[in-house]
Amino acid sequence: MGPFRRGACLALLLASAAACGDQGPLIETVDDDVPAVVDRPRVSDAPRAVDAPVVAPPRDAGAVVVRDVPVAAMDAGAPDAGGTSDDLTPDLTPDGGAATVMDVEPPAPTMGATLRVTATSLNLRSGVGTSHAILTVLSCGTRVTFVGGPTTGWWNVRAGTFTGWASGAYLVTETAFDASVCGGAPTPIDAGTPTGPTPTMPGEVSQMFTLARSAVGYSYYWGHGSWGTDGRDRGSCSGSCPSCTHTGRYGADCSGFVAKVWQIPSPSPVTTDRHPYSTYNFVNSATHWSRVNRASLRPGDALTYNTNGAGHIVLYESGSDPWGSVWVYEARGCATGIVHNLRTIGSNYVAIRREGL
Repeated sequence: MGPFRRGACLALLLASAAACGDQGPLIETVDDDVPAVVDRPRVSDAPRAVDAPVVAPPRDAGAVVVRDVPVAAMDAGAPDAGGTSDDLTPDLTPDGGAATVMDVEPPAPTMGATLRVTATSLNLRSGVGTSHAILTVLSCGTRVTFVGGPTTGWWNVRAGTFTGWASGAYLVTETAFDASVCGGAPTPIDAGTPTGPTPTMPGEVSQMFTLARSAVGYSYYWGHGSWGTDGRDRGSCSGSCPSCTHTGRYGADCSGFVAKVWQIPSPSPVTTDRHPYSTYNFVNSATHWSRVNRASLRPGDALTYNTNGAGHIVLYESGSDPWGSVWVYEARGCATGIVHNLRTIGSNYVAIRREGL
């Protein structure tokens, strides 16, 4: 084979090798339909059994207030005739604020001992664990009586007319109590006494609070309004309302609760299930109530809002600053049920007063 022919064959071989060689870098594609896994720790203040003691951060170290539910469900009342319905609204209530630093769980006190609350506000629940209903909220410095426990960090205590369970991490004996944890020297109180109706309260208003107190501990029941008279069959709610699931005969959502306590549009037994109004009605009409200046709130008035279909309503009991923290009764949400608690009411709430008061 001549030099020219050999050169042509070599050129053809090189061209063929180039065509079957490196086609560029391999590119891996990501399937957008596969959701990313996010490691999001769940925060809970529920006392729990652990191998190593839990150390709470100091109050001045920027500690995040631990709460039992990231978002507590508010009223999701039945839709009105125009299709507007109440919806879930963020609202948080802690089972205790920033605790005193400790590296071991404190020993249980003796039976009948007087204890003091060291948290800014501490939930008293109907059972052990944050899945149980909040009976009332205890403010810092409140005196309670130890009646049992501990059970996985929860102490059974009596607070005024309520007996329930609270986190022992925020309870100390009378002799160990330091008033400075409450930001000063609080006036010693028994739970419930600073918020109860006054002796001069009108009879109808006093009756409202009698009805409201009898509902505490019953479940949140979307689109309903009733509870028992014997504390039984409280019901339970799970899920996210309005697509929540309820079991049991009794329960109420926020608007059903206030309508029943106000006994509107007409008197009815608390055991009779009625839900005549939603928060849309309470805000936008004046059938059996009227708006009042929020600065002129009286016990038995209600605070309510409804914006773009989301709303809530609470029964006002007491508080020196109607724009600050106030004591209210409310059907707070699926996770909490009907409660008596201290909370801050947003500026979007308006005050209303039942007719005849």
